[in-house]
Amino acid sequence: MNPKEEFIELITEINKAKGLDELSSRMIGILFIEPREVSLDKLAERTGYSLSAVSTAMKMLKNSGLVKKLKKPGSKKIYFYMEKDLMNGFLDLLSKKMQKTVTIMKERVPDIIKKYKSEKGSREEIKILENYYRQLMAMEKIMKKMICIIEDAHRKLEADKK
Repeated sequence: MNPKEEFIELITEINKAKGLDELSSRMIGILFIEPREVSLDKLAERTGYSLSAVSTAMKMLKNSGLVKKLKKPGSKKIYFYMEKDLMNGFLDLLSKKMQKTVTIMKERVPDIIKKYKSEKGSREEIKILENYYRQLMAMEKIMKKMICIIEDAHRKLEADKK
């Protein structure tokens, strides 16, 4: 097996261990190692899956933020690519997910707790929600610290390249 295929297999194996299916995992490996964007039909050819299956899997990967979609002027083909900067891609994913989830939860959970209390809801359920909110706030602090640590490490790596 050549080194390119070995890397794709490694990425496939890692992503399958994270819970992704075989096709999505393999496409992540292919897109990560490729220096340029790859067309949808080329991904189908390289994976051995149908264009329909590849298209469906790519929609999920695109929606999750793992891959990006590109349309070239004058072409009807759809292309996909991945961020090659692992730390930057991870930061982007972490920041977006945190922002969406935490913002929604911080806005809505306190109101739900108030409603429970005003309607004389179950004490046990109120405690569960209050604990959930405390944990959410703690997780937000941890994720912000993680983002700062990763950003610092990324800056240092970039400075070392120069």
